Amino acid sequence: MSSTEVFPVIDLSTTDDWPIILGDRIVEACKTWGFMILTGHGIPSASIDRMFELHKSFIAQAKEIKSEAMIDSRQIGYNSHRSIIGTADGMTIGGAKGEIIKGHNVPSWWDEKKRQEVEDFKTRAHALAMKLVEVFARSFGLPPDYFSEAHNDELGPGSILRMIHYPRLDIKLSADIPRCYAHTDWSTMAFVWPQSGGLEVETPSKRWMEVPLIPDSVVVNIGDAMSLWSGQTLKSTLHRVSFDKVPIDQERWSMVYFLNANTDAKLEVLKRDSHGKLKSGSDMPSLTMGKYHQVRMILTQGEEAKTKWIAQSNASAEAFQNYVSAVESIGIANGTGVVDLKA
Repeated sequence: MSSTEVFPVIDLSTTDDWPIILGDRIVEACKTWGFMILTGHGIPSASIDRMFELHKSFIAQAKEIKSEAMIDSRQIGYNSHRSIIGTADGMTIGGAKGEIIKGHNVPSWWDEKKRQEVEDFKTRAHALAMKLVEVFARSFGLPPDYFSEAHNDELGPGSILRMIHYPRLDIKLSADIPRCYAHTDWSTMAFVWPQSGGLEVETPSKRWMEVPLIPDSVVVNIGDAMSLWSGQTLKSTLHRVSFDKVPIDQERWSMVYFLNANTDAKLEVLKRDSHGKLKSGSDMPSLTMGKYHQVRMILTQGEEAKTKWIAQSNASAEAFQNYVSAVESIGIANGTGVVDLKA
């Protein structure tokens, strides 16, 4: 493809029956780009603005207030990450539906009213995500609930709303250092609401393109789990955050909703039949989503995490290696895009 590549933008407000009428365009964008922008998606702009308002107010609090509850294994709490390009911090709100309302591991600044607002926002995002995965299922000739039944938001581990703050920097950086390095997402799907430029994706022709900023829109990208689930029919695409549009002396704010399948949902790689439809029956091993993500996390964290998992699970090193082999036979990303190790 040439430099005339056009980022997919789809307006859902053109029809009330968009999952049917616009389904082919949505699937084609996810096959070719793995990314798309949706306008008219039904999540009120006032709700999106309110989430950013809450995030900015929280980040402005003293460190001791923010640090009252650091992020835990359920992906709930304050998170601060330091790297060569400074510190990125923010609030991460995972857990099953209703869990945030209980207030467990949430800094006290997030009172009951604020927690309810976040819960309502996550519910709206989940509803949109369920419509999209049903579009995928229909396109593949599967029952409409094939994917959605694996994403019950009342069960664990729950999808994650991650509020991200990139601070202004007072250091000079090499021009080839991005604000966030190129990576793919592990989740089923992600919704991104950037408030400023800088988000770049790898285009079908393997060049970097900035994602257009369109008011009241949401950027949607396919994650590794859905790419693998679909037999790599849908594309998990590399993306990064660049300094080009947001200088280092300016803050950058973003918000991402990661749709995660339930822990016990089966990650069964689908294959095409003689009619070109996807169906179960792949010769690759079937894992649960929980086990797949757990092994991916351990592989990222290193030998110490592996030893800890073996001890806590009362399992052998051989058992762990069997899980690793299963994950590798399905596919891994390691930040460089989905790799089909059987190709």
